[in-house]
Amino acid sequence: MKHRPELDGLRGIAILAVLGAHMGVPGFAAGGGGAGVTLFFVLSGYLITSLLIAERDEFGRVDLRAFYVRRALRLFPALAAVLLVVAALAVTGWMPQAAKEGVNYSIVLVGVVGYAANWVAVAGQSIGMLGHTWSLAVEEQFYIVWPALLLLGLRMGRSRLALAVLLLILLDTPYRVVLDLNGGFMHTFVGTDTRGDALLLGCVLALLQIRWHAAVGWIGLAGVAALAATWPPDPGLGVQVLFIPLAAMVSTLAVAGCPSILAWRPLAFIGKISYGLYLWHGLVTWWALPWLVAVPLSIGVAIVSYFVLERRFLRLKGRLGKPRPLLPPVAAPVPEPQGEAA
Repeated sequence: MKHRPELDGLRGIAILAVLGAHMGVPGFAAGGGGAGVTLFFVLSGYLITSLLIAERDEFGRVDLRAFYVRRALRLFPALAAVLLVVAALAVTGWMPQAAKEGVNYSIVLVGVVGYAANWVAVAGQSIGMLGHTWSLAVEEQFYIVWPALLLLGLRMGRSRLALAVLLLILLDTPYRVVLDLNGGFMHTFVGTDTRGDALLLGCVLALLQIRWHAAVGWIGLAGVAALAATWPPDPGLGVQVLFIPLAAMVSTLAVAGCPSILAWRPLAFIGKISYGLYLWHGLVTWWALPWLVAVPLSIGVAIVSYFVLERRFLRLKGRLGKPRPLLPPVAAPVPEPQGEAA
């Protein structure tokens, strides 16, 4: 798949929406990070599915071992660094008091390492300083399940698979309503099964190879901005029924019609460091710094994380995570014709 820098810029918009909401930037609602996270989900579904299909088309197969090696090299090093910092803060007593209350970090750290932080939260365990890692867990669980399902589903053809996925997406909103009415607010907000519609919408875009006019992308971006400015802080029934599906729909429009101007280098660079920025900003927010300090501090830490740590492992992706092509069958040797006996 050819690199599209405008998608880096779109990722930059997603992380800026998260920062704006979590750090109290004027104009962003307290719950507005939900719009940015949903945009991340749609982008992830689109990019992962596009990459898997491109690999299958080029090599005749998908090397799942190489896929998971690439994912591990991309995701785990920065997360491990964050976990070490959180563990050090807990041991030394430098962790903010609010981040300690009611949190068992032994359980939380195991849950985060196992990419199950969202289910730890659903079980009623506060995840404290690592609360933002619920979305990483959702994406990682998607990465584990989706590639095999995609390869099986492609046997029926891309269009039929896309239709089957769309039918599954349509079930998600009524499913959220049923959970909400039975008190499952946290499950609805952070569950992989309840937030998977955004990831699957990105998958549909990739399956159908949808690229719409940039005007559609601007409509989607306007929708993301509106939701980032109005999203309620309480994950109650109104959020689950209205804001989550709306965020998924407008994010889909933004990805499908992503304007080329988003390839603007400063914005695309923010997108490149967005993973580390998401991880580290979640720690910075606990010190309740003014946003004029917290935002540049988070970006600065993320830049150091990217160049000092993450990029070293990203270089290994090309060597350790290179897909292995399907080898052609070896033809049986043809016996040499024997001459007439003398």
